[in-house]
Amino acid sequence: MALGRRLSLRGLCVLLLGTMVGGQVLELRLKDGAHRCEGRVEVKHQGEWGTVDHLDWSLKDASVVCRQLGCGAAVGIPQEAYFGPGLGPIWLVYTLCEGTESTVSDCRHSNIKDYRNDSYSHNWDAGVVCSGFVRLAGGDGPCSGRVEVYSGEAWIPVSDGNFTLPTAQVICAELGCGKAVSVQGHELFRESDGRVWAEEFRCEGEEPELSLCPRVPCPGGTCHHSGAAQVVCSAYSEVRLMTNGSSQCEGQVEMNISGQWRALCASPWSLADANVVCHQLGCGVAISTPGRPHLVEGGDQILTARFHCSGAESFLWSCPVTALGGPDCSHGNTASVICSGNQTQVLPQCNDSKAELEGSAASVESAPYCSDSRQLRLVDGGGPCAGRVEILDQGSWGTICDDGWDLDDARVVCRQLGCGEALNATGSAHFGAGSGPIWLDDLNCTGKESHVWRCPSRGWGRHDCRHKQDAGVICSEFLALRMVSEDQQCAGWLEVFYNGTWGSVCRSPMEDITVSMICRQLGCGDSGTLNSSVGLREGSRPRWVDGIRCRKTDTSLWQCPSDPWNYTSCSPKEEAYISCEGSRQLRLVDGGGPCAGRVEILDQGSWGTICDDRWNMEDAHVVCRQLGCGEALEATLSSSFGAGSGPIWLDNVKCTGKESHVWRCPSQRWGKHNCDHREDAGVICSGFVRLAGGDGPCSGRLEVHSGEAWTPVSDGNFTLPTAQVICAELGCGKAVSVLGQVPFRESDGRVWAEEFRCEGEEPKLWWCPRVPCPGGTCHHSGAVQVVCSVYTDVRLVTNGSSQCEGQVEMNIFGRWRALCASHWSLANANVVCRQLGCGVSISTPNGAEGSDQLWKARFHCSGTESFLWKCPVTALGVPDCSRGNTASVICSGNQTQVLPQCDHFVSEPAGSEGSEESAPYCSDSRQLRLVDGGGPCAGRVEILDQGSWGTICDDGWDLDDARVVCRQLGCGEALNATGSAHFGAGSGPIWLDDLNCAGNESQVWRCPSRGWGRHDCRHKEDAGVICSDFLALRMVSEDQQCAGWLEVFYNGTWGSVCRNLMDDVTVSIICRQLGCGDSGTLNTSVGLREGSRPRWVDLIQCRKTDTSLWQCPSGPWKYNSCSPKEEAYISCAGRRPKSCPTAAPCTDREKLRLRGGDSECSGRVEVWHSGSWGTVCDDSWSLAEAEVVCQQLGCGQALEAMRAGTFGPGNGSIWLDEVRCGGRESSLWDCAAEPWGQSDCKHEEDAGVRCSGVRTTLPTNIAGTRTTSNSLPGIFSLPGVLCVILGSLLFLVLIILVTQLLRWRAECRALSSYEDALAEAVYEELDYLLTQKEGLGSPDQRTDVPAENYDDVEEVPVPGTPPCSQGSEEEVPPEKEDGVRSSQTGSCLNFSREAKGDSGYDDVELSALGTSPVTFS
Repeated sequence: MALGRRLSLRGLCVLLLGTMVGGQVLELRLKDGAHRCEGRVEVKHQGEWGTVDHLDWSLKDASVVCRQLGCGAAVGIPQEAYFGPGLGPIWLVYTLCEGTESTVSDCRHSNIKDYRNDSYSHNWDAGVVCSGFVRLAGGDGPCSGRVEVYSGEAWIPVSDGNFTLPTAQVICAELGCGKAVSVQGHELFRESDGRVWAEEFRCEGEEPELSLCPRVPCPGGTCHHSGAAQVVCSAYSEVRLMTNGSSQCEGQVEMNISGQWRALCASPWSLADANVVCHQLGCGVAISTPGRPHLVEGGDQILTARFHCSGAESFLWSCPVTALGGPDCSHGNTASVICSGNQTQVLPQCNDSKAELEGSAASVESAPYCSDSRQLRLVDGGGPCAGRVEILDQGSWGTICDDGWDLDDARVVCRQLGCGEALNATGSAHFGAGSGPIWLDDLNCTGKESHVWRCPSRGWGRHDCRHKQDAGVICSEFLALRMVSEDQQCAGWLEVFYNGTWGSVCRSPMEDITVSMICRQLGCGDSGTLNSSVGLREGSRPRWVDGIRCRKTDTSLWQCPSDPWNYTSCSPKEEAYISCEGSRQLRLVDGGGPCAGRVEILDQGSWGTICDDRWNMEDAHVVCRQLGCGEALEATLSSSFGAGSGPIWLDNVKCTGKESHVWRCPSQRWGKHNCDHREDAGVICSGFVRLAGGDGPCSGRLEVHSGEAWTPVSDGNFTLPTAQVICAELGCGKAVSVLGQVPFRESDGRVWAEEFRCEGEEPKLWWCPRVPCPGGTCHHSGAVQVVCSVYTDVRLVTNGSSQCEGQVEMNIFGRWRALCASHWSLANANVVCRQLGCGVSISTPNGAEGSDQLWKARFHCSGTESFLWKCPVTALGVPDCSRGNTASVICSGNQTQVLPQCDHFVSEPAGSEGSEESAPYCSDSRQLRLVDGGGPCAGRVEILDQGSWGTICDDGWDLDDARVVCRQLGCGEALNATGSAHFGAGSGPIWLDDLNCAGNESQVWRCPSRGWGRHDCRHKEDAGVICSDFLALRMVSEDQQCAGWLEVFYNGTWGSVCRNLMDDVTVSIICRQLGCGDSGTLNTSVGLREGSRPRWVDLIQCRKTDTSLWQCPSGPWKYNSCSPKEEAYISCAGRRPKSCPTAAPCTDREKLRLRGGDSECSGRVEVWHSGSWGTVCDDSWSLAEAEVVCQQLGCGQALEAMRAGTFGPGNGSIWLDEVRCGGRESSLWDCAAEPWGQSDCKHEEDAGVRCSGVRTTLPTNIAGTRTTSNSLPGIFSLPGVLCVILGSLLFLVLIILVTQLLRWRAECRALSSYEDALAEAVYEELDYLLTQKEGLGSPDQRTDVPAENYDDVEEVPVPGTPPCSQGSEEEVPPEKEDGVRSSQTGSCLNFSREAKGDSGYDDVELSALGTSPVTFS
């Protein structure tokens, strides 16, 4: 604020408009920076160079400086003499550029004079960092990537057409990146979005800068290109072999480092490294690597970088390299190579099968004159010196079995790879299971062999192992990096793992480029700061390395030169503490939502604020964009959202509005300010566009934020290009549906008063042209609805061309990827052909050679869809797809072509392997689907024919029939073949009956049957299936709804879900799918879950475009996908206590139970309230209260009211006290009592009862009948004896009645057809009356009771799965277990199989939280 007042007073006095000194443009330079485009700003006046004061210095001023110097864009304005104080005059105290001027002289600025006399100091000299005219973007660092040049407004890619190596050499030299080692012309690095630099550079290679190279306009103004040119620079570009001063094909290895030839150290130097050198020099292959004396005169410095080549690389710079901690190399220890000298020479193959003699000092240096094509590597260990051991032979990478694997074997591997000593020999696939062959087993190295395959073993390729026994090693040269902090991820004490131990890193002389390298390597942003103000670190540890000096050409810390490894490289006060940009977080507080409030930044573990000095809309725009909150509506001042606390991190922020992070804007140095919290800055963002009311954030009603509220957009004149912009802005792929003139919901009279006229290329809807609606009123029939999807573009490719046959590829987030052939069906293929206008699918042959990464999502099309994205899709748990297993389609090729109709009445031979791949050239209009089963892989079987969906009768329906259905639909294996309208009765025709599939038919209608449309069934006999790929989801908790352990039903069994990689998007999709709100949290603080179960799936990574968990990519299905401590426990926003102890709606009876007694009708009284069980205090407890409890539980009369914790003290809450009943109440809830949870009791006063009746659960025996249990002695009272006598008399009467009934039925068989029909009508009426009497449903509910000749069905739950009651101890009356329960309340899905001829299939019960009841009998 003081600076602002200083400017306003002084500026009015000295402001000169449009000055040029003597008509001359001010001469300008940047001094004391790393290159000519950064440094302290200096201007020349009257022949003398002077500086500029940084008062009010902004990026607009810096942009003009960079433009005048031809240095690209301004990227920084470091203040307070960042590049050191200047000398001589201070010529300018401020400039006021608009940012568009060509020179600083064109800007308004102060009078030019020496301001040192006005108390100005060089301690405030302004500095500028320019981007330079050229950059390499999108690579591993500043020295590799896409070539882009700055147009003055934006970075524009350079065409790869006619791009030459000399031009690349100029670029690498200008950037200080060594020499160009790779120019990838005509290889697409990324889409250039149609914007290409309109000139070709014609450098000769000697120019100091790209801007000085000759240029020619592209022919016709358009540059021919297939993408942007990509350049890779390296400091390790030139290599030679020297003997007595001449370069030949043998001698000492030397590299040109920054213009100086330096010898390489021989420790470690391997034959694999030597092979690459010989190959690069065109000298054939390496024969040996003898040690040679140091041959470079006067060159005391030997390059200590260590290369880790596999031997297959073409250039030495392609090999991994480490320089960190490399020890000094002694004279006479330089690397040398003897090459074969003939590029075409073929050496005899080494005899690797012959083990070296024990005790022989075989080594790489004494390698024989032979060719060794095998290669060695370590995989999945985080670096070249740790991981699973793999050997390349015969074109395949294979592993080593861990039988007999020990440190002697590991020593050979580490030495062969140049990775130092062996620290650990790991087994049991410690680094993950490999694939491919297992080359070696029972290895028995002495530790001195030159190659691991020369050790004694069982024999090449001979083993008795599996990949879960793969061997691995950890070598002493294995390096890892981390930051240690209690509460920060990207800030803390820097530690390196070396020689098997974590130790500190020393901070001297660590520069910004080194800190940036460390932050980038740890995934913590592109910059950071070295914090020297932290106190001494507690404890002791190695301080491994000091003197780290990274260069721009280095892509990781391991490549940076440093002092040698030393256990005590520095003092404890010199240990490095680093705060990376990625550790900072941004939030808005106290604004009523995530997109409005006081701006706060988290750094070094503390949330701090921003001072409002110079705070404006440009600053607010950066904050809103960084938070994904749309555009800035207001930049607030003076703590409008309340005063914050803690540090004030930023002051005098001067954003241009284009920065990606607010802390990247120019400002005073971090943490420096002259403010207090009364000046905290805030913002209000719009979050301009959203899709609301759909299945997720990527579909629904289009709404924009007016600044006050979300307002729907009219569907009048709404276009697809506008929808494309919206989908892209929301990160939702491409628009696949725009429902115009169809109301999504009533817009309540509030409609956005403008029409958007997007062209489709705009980055945001905000930037699209808009026009007011005619007459101020938008014509509409409702709000427009947009659906986005990632599954939009599909093509068929054969030899690189897209036609009507070939490999199926989809464009997934801008990248074409082949589809896996696993579960690819003819129905899917039909949709692809229709979508491409290629007629119908003829066949789906396999075997096309695909790319390394195949898209493994599974589509479940019925065949009627117009687009592939309309089909149900699953990706969860899908395993990786092998190469050569890509989906292919042959379409008829003519949209109007009509193929001959397939003859479905000819069934396939019983032994034929009928499949879709061998489908005939005919048209198959029939389609198959499963209905009302909760997903595409379970339900009632329905077939579409002649325009009508019909069903299959369950006569003869078995697992062989179900197998054909599941395979035809791509749903895996058949788990259950259900009958008796298990999934509800269908409608329409019954197409098939008496089906008798062999199980290998390609389509279910090709199985032998009674004939198409011939049957003697009704729809209550509709057949269904449950396939192994059927999925369901639930949360398991004793007392919570919408919170608990997450479980998925797969392959017929409930199992846990693992939480690794699970983020907020995934949790939100899970909660939304379960009807539990739009958000949730992953709870990692819960204890281990009791019991064991499958842990089905891990590594779930949902995307915004996914509408259910089934669409989310993940790791493959696996019985043990993670450890028990990694099972997911989720709490959704809709979390609430269970109103019932069971999943189903319940009565007061289910909220009461007895515990601790000797039967279910005696024990401690417990009641369910607020999601948990609790007890009742015995104050006022008497036989009247006990009578109500016994009657409510159906346990007869109360015999005794127990007090003082007779059945043991309970736990949890004491819910009721001072209960006073009259004895005739129907429920304990009807009795008077103290308010819930209010008592003055302890659990030693828990009340109990003993009732006269017995209510025990009857166990089910193997035959499916129930065994009787012994009655308690109390039942043999006088009333009990009378009941036994009366029961016996009733039994005799029942026998007589049954005899008469059988005789009557025999007479009925002789009646006429008319009487049969009449009997059927009577049966129907009895069926209805019986239903009403037994309370099986209301008259308007469909209840199917099995007719005669159908066995009754009993539901048997899967072990470990609770029955539908889930906590109710009530015995199910046997009469209610007979028949089919097709209507019941609760959240249960009960799968069981009708007991037909074979009863050997286990029933499956599926209980899903929050889903509608569906009973599978």
